[in-house]
Amino acid sequence: MSNILPPASIIRSQIGLTPNSDVHRFFTQTCAIHMDKYVPYDTGVLSMYDLDVDRIVYNPVYAEYQYYGLSKSGKPLNYHKDKHQLATSYWDKHMWTAEGSIVENEVQEYIRRRKWE
Repeated sequence: MSNILPPASIIRSQIGLTPNSDVHRFFTQTCAIHMDKYVPYDTGVLSMYDLDVDRIVYNPVYAEYQYYGLSKSGKPLNYHKDKHQLATSYWDKHMWTAEGSIVENEVQEYIRRRKWE
């Protein structure tokens, strides 16, 4: 029996931590789910997004203004909190600060329960 560890790239591959892997996709999807409550919500259009393996793209033309919290004229936006009480600008950063460890735990659990082939 050998005590030599395989290269890190082999280990990452075995547990699915490679670009475009199911683990990568699960991480991105999990972040999107956790971010939702931080995304400003009025009619719900902004909450619709396209999910790629490593990107979450909010499609409305005004999404960038909402993300940065500034109107077209540069004035700070006031977010309605009746539907999403945590609505804020930079919603990804706020989510990660508040829930990053939860996301990490969910990804670790996903890796643990995967069926190895």
